[in-house]
Amino acid sequence: MRDEDFLRTKVPMTKSEVRAISLDKLQLQGKTSFLDIGSGTGSVSLQAALEFPELRVTAIEKNDDAIAIMHDNMVHFKTTNINLIQGEAPTDIPDQQYDAIFVGGSGANLTAIIDFALAHLAVGGALVLNFILQENALEAFQYLQTVDAADLEMVETRIAKWHALGKGHFFKPQNPTLIVSAIRKVR
Repeated sequence: MRDEDFLRTKVPMTKSEVRAISLDKLQLQGKTSFLDIGSGTGSVSLQAALEFPELRVTAIEKNDDAIAIMHDNMVHFKTTNINLIQGEAPTDIPDQQYDAIFVGGSGANLTAIIDFALAHLAVGGALVLNFILQENALEAFQYLQTVDAADLEMVETRIAKWHALGKGHFFKPQNPTLIVSAIRKVR
């Protein structure tokens, strides 16, 4: 989906190219339940819900402005398979099993969120976390090395888009994003 398709405010949004990689790593084909932690504008939840209409999406976000714009986007796209929750992760997340979990924002609760995710992720389910801060990505990666995770990977995306400037053109860069992904191991 194009970024321009979403209603926008100052709330940060996972951009289309990063969203495409993250959704691919979530392996949502044939899955029934998906959790988006720190959903922001809802771009990941919304694209997942639209591409996989049979998927039950649970999105949690604590920020009032983000909840408002995500709700507006849910109305804009006429999605009916998203349960949007305003609350703190992981304490306010429904206690159920999920086939895939995405973490777009973790606040100061990163290891608690990873613990919750792995405890509530189906065996073989994908966990994907996005970061712009290298320290947070490294903390998540190192922590995932010590728990029930397999196929642990970290990739960095650097996206730049073509823009006109006077008579010429240049590539305007976006913030680099670090994508950490893992699969919950069979015990």
